[in-house]
Amino acid sequence: MVLLRAMDHFREGGFERLLPAARQWASYHLEYLLFGLERALLTDRQWFEYTVWRNQRGIDAAADPRELRYVDPARIRRKSPWETRFCFRKFGAVRAGNWDVDPPRLADKFDEIWEALESRYVDGNAWEDVALVQEVAAGNRRWRLATGEEVWEWVDDLDAVYRSIRDNGYRSVREIHGVPFEEAAEPSYDSPVERFLPVANESMFFYETDDLTLFDWMADIQVDIGRDGEILQHNGRHRIWFAQHLDVAEIPVCVVVRHEKWQQLRDEIANASSKSELSDRARRHLDHPDMTDVVDDLNVTEGRTDEARQRPLPERGIQPERTIDQPRSDRIGLPISSDTPVRTGRKH
Repeated sequence: MVLLRAMDHFREGGFERLLPAARQWASYHLEYLLFGLERALLTDRQWFEYTVWRNQRGIDAAADPRELRYVDPARIRRKSPWETRFCFRKFGAVRAGNWDVDPPRLADKFDEIWEALESRYVDGNAWEDVALVQEVAAGNRRWRLATGEEVWEWVDDLDAVYRSIRDNGYRSVREIHGVPFEEAAEPSYDSPVERFLPVANESMFFYETDDLTLFDWMADIQVDIGRDGEILQHNGRHRIWFAQHLDVAEIPVCVVVRHEKWQQLRDEIANASSKSELSDRARRHLDHPDMTDVVDDLNVTEGRTDEARQRPLPERGIQPERTIDQPRSDRIGLPISSDTPVRTGRKH
């Protein structure tokens, strides 16, 4: 199968097409192998501590990847180039380079998904009438991991998350689960083979589970931060769209990768004893959400809290005559309303 795909790449574009595809294939499988070996040899707690140590050696103001930052979702407008697969291996990483220069806008990168969400949640159309859903249901493409008939369960999940944010406000994953990190970092596995299985972000948003892991506990929206403090989407595009559409004031995010020059600003602030010692560039960023853990000793901020602060949500969303389906009762944190009509006419 691999050889056939390689031949297809070569026929379509020669070595110019084949070589990048081969590098991407090799990089993915190497990452998968390393992640699987780490997970097999270490407990989840040991894996987390090793990963943070590997990514943060030599960094002065190293941030704890478990600490959430609270940001205005409207600030997240562009997509980070870092691969979302095995994103957990990059916890706390600091990377140099031009990866943060002119990244694509979310509206351009995910234009078809944005159109589908607007069709559903702004125009109030049934999922059956959304072009992207029609293509996925026909088996012509995927939406996230769903293809064919799987798309109906996927869009039900989207409706459930939308309803939860709209009705309950935006909550962090750890708030939803209500368990400490120490408990999530000590899961039990039925067999060693399970430790090799990849983990998927966002799974805990949809179903109750007795097998909570630290990957579930840390699966809030993930972002990267560029050299000038720009907050770039790493993972969680659907939740970002929901938060922006519902005018949520602040959302909790987990920072995965920071640019080296941004980390230098964090180091400068952390090592300063007063504001007067800071460069003009550092002073301009004292109120940045990612500086909350390094500005405390400078006494330059007042009234900052680690709790999510939200404005009242406006009355927005689905048109009254085209309301979202009743969510399944096995979802956590989702209100069950007896007056919510169930969509009819679904194709099975």
